[in-house]
Amino acid sequence: MREELRDLLLILLLIYKIVHASPTGIKRIVKTPRPHFLDSGLLAATRGLSIERVTNGRDLLGALLESLVYSEVRKLMTASNLWLSLFHFRDHMNREVDIVLERNDGLIAGIEVKASATVRSGDFGGLKILAETCGSRFACGVVLHDGTDVVPFGERLAAVPMSALWD
Repeated sequence: MREELRDLLLILLLIYKIVHASPTGIKRIVKTPRPHFLDSGLLAATRGLSIERVTNGRDLLGALLESLVYSEVRKLMTASNLWLSLFHFRDHMNREVDIVLERNDGLIAGIEVKASATVRSGDFGGLKILAETCGSRFACGVVLHDGTDVVPFGERLAAVPMSALWD
């Protein structure tokens, strides 16, 4: 996205920059902010994405779902009694977690978004690195997917249907 357009969208509050740094100092992270559209429909329109293009290219759906989940998580945070900060995690080896939530007591949860009904162990790679990096502060990690079942994937890790955001 061109820098001038990105700056305009930021001013109009149509995109938001999610930061990579934590106030309590998660180490080994890349600190470049990551922009997210707050309206996944607007993102689709700016990219010229039709239903046919998204249906035929699941990789295109991934970015839309990630923005949708990001927007929904921000909404849920405002309705919560918890004090939460929202971040993005990426280490120097480019292993990442789409959304990281940090509670005011320092506990950390990670959310990875997958445009697939099938979740594999490899989909938890970024969450496992986040857990290792955070140590005892890591509360849990989930891979949100477009399937229907909750599936445990080890200690404090699970695949969870995206619909859980609205249930």
